[in-house]
Amino acid sequence: MGSTITQTIESRQLVVGDGVRTENAKPTTATAYKRGDLIAVNAANVATHPAVTGGVVGDWHAIVVEDMTAEQSTYHAANGLEMPIYVQGPFDVAVVTVNGTKLATNQVDAVRAQGLKNKIELRKVVG
Repeated sequence: MGSTITQTIESRQLVVGDGVRTENAKPTTATAYKRGDLIAVNAANVATHPAVTGGVVGDWHAIVVEDMTAEQSTYHAANGLEMPIYVQGPFDVAVVTVNGTKLATNQVDAVRAQGLKNKIELRKVVG
């Protein structure tokens, strides 16, 4: 007799293609960032987490390259240091986060649409 095997495929790879471009931004003091966080960058080149109001993710412009603790961001801000951010390229939408939290299903389409304006492709890699 045959049997059926069911498995779940989960992707944890943030960058999913070529053509990635990075820049730098100033972190906000006492703010933790996680790799894959969507961030807004203001006119002073300071990175902040986008507001989430009524379940809707506010404007964002880039993606965090690597984890940074609140202590590290405070040190960076006090010493004029910047953090690397992704500003262009293909990324897995299932891996990006807002302030360390995965996107809800009802947030994905709007976040992907805004990504196109930012030259950031948020792809559905699995499923």
